[in-house]
Amino acid sequence: MGELVGVYKMNKILNTDENRSVKLLDRGMMVEEVQTLLTAPMGNRERAFFRSVYETFYRANELLQCNIEDYNRNTGELIAVHTKNKYNPKTQQYIKSPPKHMILSKPTQMLFKRIIGNRKKGAIFINKRGERLTKTYFQVVINEIATSIAIQKVTHITETGKEYHLVSLKALREAGERHCDLAGADSEVTARGAQHSAIVKEKYYKKAGWEEVQEQVRKFHPAFNDEIEDKP
Repeated sequence: MGELVGVYKMNKILNTDENRSVKLLDRGMMVEEVQTLLTAPMGNRERAFFRSVYETFYRANELLQCNIEDYNRNTGELIAVHTKNKYNPKTQQYIKSPPKHMILSKPTQMLFKRIIGNRKKGAIFINKRGERLTKTYFQVVINEIATSIAIQKVTHITETGKEYHLVSLKALREAGERHCDLAGADSEVTARGAQHSAIVKEKYYKKAGWEEVQEQVRKFHPAFNDEIEDKP
C-alpha cells in the first residue's frame, strides 16, 4: 500500500507537460522558461553567471574557475581553462580535457563589463569580500529565483527521496545546447562544445574546431538572436 501511495504522489509531482515530450536530452527547460528565468529580478552578477551557463555550455565549476585574464573584453571570448576530465571506460583512463573557447552574447558581455569593472585579474565571480563564489551559492540562488517566479518543478525523485528539479545549473546548461540543436544547429558541433562524455568526445573531437562551435552558437542560439534581452 505504501508503494502505491508513493507512486501516486510521484505521478502528481512529476512534470508531464506534453510540450516537453520532445527533448534531445530527454529533460530540460523550454526557451520560454529560460527567458522567464533570465529576465527575472536579480543582480548583475547572478544574471551574468546564469546567462553564461546557458550560452557557453560550460559546467558551473568550469565557469567559476574562469579568471578575468581568461576573458577578452574586445572579442567577448571566454576561455574555460580548468575543464572536467573525462573517464574512458574502454581504456579505463581519464582523458585530460583541453580548454574551452566560447563567445558571450552582447548582452552578457555588457553584464561582464559591469561586474568586472576596473579589475585586471582574479576571479570573475566574487562576493563582497572579493572571494571566489561557489557552485553551491548559485545552486541555491537559481532554485530560489525559479521558485519565486513559479517555474520550478520536481522532475524526478529517487528511491532515497532525493528530488531533481526542472530548473538547476545543470538543466540550464543542457537547455542551452538543446535549444541550439532544436533551432537547427549541428548537434555534432554543439556536442563538441558541451563535452558530455568520453564517448561523445572521442566521436566528435576531430570533426569540429572551436571556430565552428562558435559559428553554430552565434547562428542558432536564442541568446544571440535577441530573444533574451538584458534588463538594465
